[in-house]
Amino acid sequence: MGKRIYRVPAVWRALDILEYLGNHGEASFKEIYPNLDIPKSSVYQILETLQSRGYVRKVGDSQKLFLGFKLVALGTQTVSRLDIRAEAMPFLNELNAGTKMTCHLSILDGTEGVYLIKVECDQLIRMNSYEGKRLPLHSTATGKTLLAWLDEKERDEILKKIELPPLTGKTITKVADLKRHLEVVRKRGWAFDDRENEPHIRGIAAPILNIKGKVVAAISLAGLVSQINSDNLIGLSELVKNTAQKISAQLGNKSADKTKSDG
Repeated sequence: MGKRIYRVPAVWRALDILEYLGNHGEASFKEIYPNLDIPKSSVYQILETLQSRGYVRKVGDSQKLFLGFKLVALGTQTVSRLDIRAEAMPFLNELNAGTKMTCHLSILDGTEGVYLIKVECDQLIRMNSYEGKRLPLHSTATGKTLLAWLDEKERDEILKKIELPPLTGKTITKVADLKRHLEVVRKRGWAFDDRENEPHIRGIAAPILNIKGKVVAAISLAGLVSQINSDNLIGLSELVKNTAQKISAQLGNKSADKTKSDG
């Protein structure tokens, strides 16, 4: 039996009004009650209450109503208290269980990536990684993801500061080539490391975007060449991308179904 949902009519109506204003930007009293099918007297009382608490406001002599700044303050408090490690962990465990491969959560720190979480697979083969390990941006799927979703100016500033050493015979070592590659990464929504950082390891990564659509982290899947191959690459990349989108949604990103964003 499913969990019973309790619905308090007055609260439900207040939330309907707030969401209506949020979706429309502004609306008058006369526009709200017929569109929401809420009695006129109820809309009036709810709006008066919301205005008195700062959740709804009027500007000047206008009859138009807007969302109040109290909502902005609450939203800011919520975002500031988000723990990306805690939010991501259940999804990484699910990805790990479904693929039997090592998963990471990483962030950008200056001109390098840093592993915040490592979820190891149960197999005998272990990845040469650990929480706190720093990683290059040009040769890893994670690094390429953290670069690809930056705005162009910030990305160019980082590329001016880093070197692109050939860690394997497949590493991208020219800035122009890396820039072109990052455009491909962004268009398809995920990055691939084809033995570019370590000779026998492949990786797939996708971005985690915050409420403003900015990249704040990346999740990745790492495995041997025999584990990530031409037969399963697309399927695994979709798993990684979908997992990243779920975490992004947890962080408030409303366009988490589209990893391609402007900026």
